[in-house]
Amino acid sequence: MQRVTFLLFLILLTQYNVFAQSLSFHDKETGKSIDGLVVELASINAKSSILKVTDGEGKVNVEEGSFPLILSTSHLGYEAFRDTLLSSGDFDFYLLPIINQLEEVIVTGQFTPQSARNSVFRVQTIDAVEIQKRGALTLEEALTSQLNIRVSQDLALGSASISMQGISSQNVKVLIDGVPLVNRVGNGNGADLSQISLQNIARIEIVEGPMAVNFGANALAGVINLITKKDFKNKTEVGAYLQTESAGNEYGLDKGRHIQSLSLNHRFDPSWSVLLNTQHNDFLGFQGNANPRQHEWNPKEQWTGNALLKYELKNHSIHYRLDALDQVINDFGAAQNNFQPDGQNQPFAIDESYHSKRFSHQLQSEGKLPFLDRYSAFASYSDFERQKSRFVKNLTTNQESATMGEGDQDLSTYRVWEFGGTGFLKAGDSNDFQFGYQLSLEEVGGGRIQEGLQQIEEYALYALSELNVFKVIIRPGLRYTHNSTFGAQLIPSLQLKYDASELARFRVSMGKGFRSPSVRELYFEFIDSNHRIFGNPDLKPEKSNHVSLNILSQYKIASNLVKLDLNFFFNDIEDQISIGQNINDNTSTTYLNINRFKTLGASLNQSLAIGSFSGRLGFSYIGRYNQISEEGQDLSSFFYSPELNSNLSYELPNKASSLNLFYKYTGRVQAYFTDTNDQNEQVTSIGEIKGYHWLDATAIHSINKAFDLAFGARNLLNIKQTNNSGISGGAHSGGASVPVSYGRSYFLKLSYKLNLK
Repeated sequence: MQRVTFLLFLILLTQYNVFAQSLSFHDKETGKSIDGLVVELASINAKSSILKVTDGEGKVNVEEGSFPLILSTSHLGYEAFRDTLLSSGDFDFYLLPIINQLEEVIVTGQFTPQSARNSVFRVQTIDAVEIQKRGALTLEEALTSQLNIRVSQDLALGSASISMQGISSQNVKVLIDGVPLVNRVGNGNGADLSQISLQNIARIEIVEGPMAVNFGANALAGVINLITKKDFKNKTEVGAYLQTESAGNEYGLDKGRHIQSLSLNHRFDPSWSVLLNTQHNDFLGFQGNANPRQHEWNPKEQWTGNALLKYELKNHSIHYRLDALDQVINDFGAAQNNFQPDGQNQPFAIDESYHSKRFSHQLQSEGKLPFLDRYSAFASYSDFERQKSRFVKNLTTNQESATMGEGDQDLSTYRVWEFGGTGFLKAGDSNDFQFGYQLSLEEVGGGRIQEGLQQIEEYALYALSELNVFKVIIRPGLRYTHNSTFGAQLIPSLQLKYDASELARFRVSMGKGFRSPSVRELYFEFIDSNHRIFGNPDLKPEKSNHVSLNILSQYKIASNLVKLDLNFFFNDIEDQISIGQNINDNTSTTYLNINRFKTLGASLNQSLAIGSFSGRLGFSYIGRYNQISEEGQDLSSFFYSPELNSNLSYELPNKASSLNLFYKYTGRVQAYFTDTNDQNEQVTSIGEIKGYHWLDATAIHSINKAFDLAFGARNLLNIKQTNNSGISGGAHSGGASVPVSYGRSYFLKLSYKLNLK
């Protein structure tokens, strides 16, 4: 009997030992238990395995199986762990947390949508939340404090343009969902950012450096891709907001800036949906110190609207998008006396107006095909026109009559047809391929264009591949383009990406870029008593070489995520186009390929998130080449300009409010210019555009599920202009000022949304 009892005791003890074995898992940095960790226990011969999930104490009990066992773990927040358990017992394991930050999926220049840190390109994003925090209504306002981007104002045209990495706006390509946007300043290539509404934009993706293989000409400095909203959660969503804003110290019903917006999203069934948006942006001008009737910043009334109709199947998505713009800028002249023979004064003024209209139609499709892992295709037609009118207005009777001077009445038109498509193939785990085509037809007309109308056609084929070799991604690309005016162009590129660890990711980018001369530069023709300006149909495209190095690091300080982004770049542009004297006619000017231009620089961005606080700090140092230095040994080859920016955001404990600051210092820009001294001798001097500081502050509050309130101050430091002490170019030489803003302004915005299930 004792023997039987002893045997039963041994059996129970053995069973208890098997049941009582526990495995405990902890965070290696904090020591805290890991809940929800998936643990797989497999026999050594892999014939059987069981899955366990850790409890709130980070433990699993091993109830069955014979040793030795192979242990492996899986968790989104921790690195995978694998070990062999040779004998039974209680074990403690410490797992290394993955530095994980929710990142938006990006699409610009990608084979398939993916996170920004996995891209071979350095892609910066401004999401809808940040757009809202900034109180930005246009692309110009969203980019005001962006590093490596400088915004310039043209008060004569009422437009805003940018430079990127020290390269002018004509080399920055603006896209909507990957399709070029027709939005030109005059007849040039540069986009007017003040005309680009952000009403239906989900995020802005910015890629610095040539993207010619993917997007063709005029992307020499980089691309800005506006990604539109195409999806929504509820069956019906209605949104509206009212925003009122001062213009400097001027505010009232007939002063300042007033915006109204309305949106409607509706899903008819699982396949069909529609998104509709319209916005009225009425800037009533800023008079400042101007004479009565006149303005330092001219009034601008802008209507924008867009509609998107989407049809979605299991493996395909098709949508049609319409964008519309109607904008009027008024330039009111000073009142002038006009005494009649009877002695009565009927004062008059000479006014000008600029009326811009744009309609863009875009049809896009994407999905899977039996012979392609992924495809996308688009067809678009854009019609842009700008009517300049100059007229005399009788200020007593309000009667208007058109003036008949050269160029006083001018209609400029710009029409573009674009067709393109890409296909994606995955050849195993290590090789991906993308190939595509693009067709483009541009038609530009106007009274100052030779023969009234000019056309340029372009056809392109391109191919790229991504090869994974160990931890290195190699991405070569090649684009063949045939232009009806400039012939064939062969553009190569190469990107390398190496992930050493979470602490160090390296990107190297090399590529060529090119900019086709604009129709204005080719065929412009303007003659009056003071000017003789002609385009040059013999111009060559600008060509560039680019190389950049990007180092991305993510790490933790006291459990807080820190992201470090270090970037170096160099651009070398040949045959840069500038205006100069016609060698065959010294009384006229024309466009010539006369310049060699280079930029080089470095930027450092760091972001930190600590609980409810998040912040970013960035610094860049950009050098611009001085071609005139080739004429003298004692002249500097480069002048350098610093930039500094910082964004701070604090979310209040109620989770319904946030406080935000956006700061940027835009450093001085220097250049050599030649002038004549008192002895009529040519001398070389240094001119500069002074630097300035910019600071915005906003407060966002969610009143309830339906209403949001935003209040903010733009340009808190009240910067209106900066001095230009003689950079050559005529228009700005001799100490002219460069406009920056109309001064400190305040805005208040009330938003409403209604969601119907």
